[in-house]
Amino acid sequence: MKRQYILLLVAALIACGSVAAQEQELNKEITIDSQFVPVEQKASKSNQLPEVYHPQSSATAGTIGYSDWAVPAEVPSSVVTLSPYGYKTSRDFSLNRGYFDFGLGTCLNMMGSAGYRIVDLDRTKLGIWLQHNSTWTGENKSDNSLFAIDQHWNDNVIGIDFSHRFDKGTLSTNAFYHYDNFNYFGRMQDRWYGTDSTQTVNEFRIDVGWEGPFHEAEGLNYSFRVMYNYFGFGNDAFNPIEGNSENHLRVQFGGEFASSEYSHIGLDLKYDYINYNIHHFNTLDETSSVGHENMGLFKIMPYYAYRSGRMSLKAGVHLDVSFNDGAVFRVAPHFEFRYDLLRGLQFYAEADGGKMANSLSRMFATNRYISPRTLPVNPYTPLDIQGGFKIGPFAGFNATIYGGWAKVKDAMHPALYVNPSVSEATYNCSMSQFATFDVKGWCAGGEVAYVFPTMADAYVSLEYSPQDNDEGYIFGDDRAELVLNAGIKLRPIKKLTVGIAYQLRAHRSLMFADAAGVWYKQELQDVNNLKLGANYRLNEIVGFFVSLDNLLNKRWDTHYGMGTQPIGVIGGVSLLF
Repeated sequence: MKRQYILLLVAALIACGSVAAQEQELNKEITIDSQFVPVEQKASKSNQLPEVYHPQSSATAGTIGYSDWAVPAEVPSSVVTLSPYGYKTSRDFSLNRGYFDFGLGTCLNMMGSAGYRIVDLDRTKLGIWLQHNSTWTGENKSDNSLFAIDQHWNDNVIGIDFSHRFDKGTLSTNAFYHYDNFNYFGRMQDRWYGTDSTQTVNEFRIDVGWEGPFHEAEGLNYSFRVMYNYFGFGNDAFNPIEGNSENHLRVQFGGEFASSEYSHIGLDLKYDYINYNIHHFNTLDETSSVGHENMGLFKIMPYYAYRSGRMSLKAGVHLDVSFNDGAVFRVAPHFEFRYDLLRGLQFYAEADGGKMANSLSRMFATNRYISPRTLPVNPYTPLDIQGGFKIGPFAGFNATIYGGWAKVKDAMHPALYVNPSVSEATYNCSMSQFATFDVKGWCAGGEVAYVFPTMADAYVSLEYSPQDNDEGYIFGDDRAELVLNAGIKLRPIKKLTVGIAYQLRAHRSLMFADAAGVWYKQELQDVNNLKLGANYRLNEIVGFFVSLDNLLNKRWDTHYGMGTQPIGVIGGVSLLF
């Protein structure tokens, strides 16, 4: 399902840079959404990798419209998350043109962000933003690592956004530069090339789009967008050469024609072209060379939509044409159905699928410790189906219950390999390597939430899917069978917000191959993360925050051989101007 992003300044970082999606995410708030909407259950799964890869359609009647620059600036909450996957986020908003955040904590965890709308007119918006996330002395012990090496990273992004609304439509563009310097702190020290395990990443993106005027009734709604993204590793792991890099070009078009008040026909088009630069090293004469692999994916999705007061229906088909990437032609369904049985009781059913253009940038955004030799595989989902009931809202109460089934071909999973060159079986736990599997499986889950206006809100969500080598609905690259999230947010006084949240990820695992090439499951420790946080606004300009993470002081691997930090505390100040 499509995810909703707030595209302004800091939100552009989250949507485009995705730099805070590692196992220690910064700028994630401890508390929960004050407006829980139990609609797209899959869309709330920020913990999915690989996702049951939903192709992104570029436009629907609900998303085509004038620029999102009318949304107020987002005020980051600035709280460290030590879990490998993030919690739900809650954001405050401000009509101010600028913001500044800075926080410092244990293990020299540090974050800072700033942004300013240079031009803030009704039709024209221009803003710049930057963000810094780092840790310098992370004590991340793991039972699966031979060495206790301090974790560090230094992640920086700077971006610019521009939008202008003409009479005939809206032009919007954004660009950012992303630099990351970090170490593989779970590494096998004796196998690393050189004296340390430092890695660097450079990334640049520019995105330009045009949206025509929005017609709610009869008329044509359309949008067009072009994106270019470069991503590259600075070093190889075990040879004195560069790591892999990629150039990614994406062109999208979405159009929908409202033939009547209720009926719509639409067409989504998307073309991805990715050029992978693969560096090779010849150990005999110590020479290097660069090879290239190219792939293209053209996606076509015609659809019909019907929307009335009690019912909505969207039915279409994904037609995917691949170049240099296995099967040339793929077909998958797209179906969305909503029906209000009673007031406050809705039945929904969804089906989706298709081929996805994977990328180094996308994989790194979820796991910075991927091998610099990684070459992404592009998965194909024949079918991902889900259905359930949504209840509420009733006096602040919401709930949903659902079940689903999916099948994914060529899904990439983190994997371990026995090293046959040594007498004892050892694993290369210095970085995340991947193997490709076909998987299928069912899932079931539910979520309840309650909002007490101006005073408190709370939620509990649970999802379950049994996992085996090729069985299981994927909730994350740790393939957890059971995922529990719970949280409560209290506002005892107007200026103070206090929250507590808990996450359990049980029966986690990844795959490993023995010397004979037979695959087995390698168990990982459960994630038990209890967090506490508070935000206090001194006045309209100055605010303070503090967060305590991993309060139970549990140990688990965020990725194999890479342990989480112990109890963490971070505090800081935020300014609006």
